[in-house]
Amino acid sequence: MSRTTMPRASGDVPPREQGGLRERKKRATRQALQQAAVRLFREHGPVSVTVEDICAAADVSARTFFNYFASKEEVLVPWDPPTVASTARRIVDGPAAESLLSVVHRVLGETIDTAMAAPTWRDQAVVLRDHPELVSRVALASWDLEQALADGVARRTGGEQEDPYVRQLAATAVTTLRVAIQCWHRADPDSDLHDHLDSAFTRLADGLRPD
Repeated sequence: MSRTTMPRASGDVPPREQGGLRERKKRATRQALQQAAVRLFREHGPVSVTVEDICAAADVSARTFFNYFASKEEVLVPWDPPTVASTARRIVDGPAAESLLSVVHRVLGETIDTAMAAPTWRDQAVVLRDHPELVSRVALASWDLEQALADGVARRTGGEQEDPYVRQLAATAVTTLRVAIQCWHRADPDSDLHDHLDSAFTRLADGLRPD
C-alpha cells in the first residue's frame, strides 16, 4: 500500500480549521486542558495527578473539564471531536474506485496527520510510551472513532452499522491503528508513524500472513 495521506483538494478544509469563533474557543480550551494534563503527567506520573490538579493548572472548573473529557486518561487520546466527526464523510467521499480497506487506511492516516499537528502530540506519545498500562484505557476512549468508522463504512456500502462485516472492519481498523502506534512507541524516536500504519494495513490486506 502507498502512503496513507494525499494532498488536499482546494476548498477541502481540514477538520481542525473548520468552525467559527465559538469552535476555536472550544478547541483552545480543550488544548489548554491537554497541555496542563500532559505536563503534570510527565512531572508527577499519571497516577498522582487528579482532575482537580489539571483544572487548577488550566484555570478552569471541573465542570468544564468534563464537558471535554470523560476521564483524565482521555486527555491522551490524540484525535479531537472535529476529526472524529468528519470521519464518516471522508470515507463516503473517498474515490469510488478505491477499495474499502484502502479508504479506511487513508482516512486513518489523515486522522494521524491531524493529531500530529496538535501541540501536545509528542508529549502525549511520551506519556503513553512511559506508561504503557494507559494504552488500553486510551483505546477504550477510541470507541467514538470506531463508531464513526462504522458509520462511514455502512453508508459507503449501503449496509447497517450493526452489520457484522461493518462492525468487524471498523473494530479491526482501530485495532490496527492502535498496534501501529504501539510499534511506533517502541521504535526509533525518529521513525515515521505512517510507516508503521502502512505496514500494519499491508499485513491486514495480505490476510495477516506472518512477516
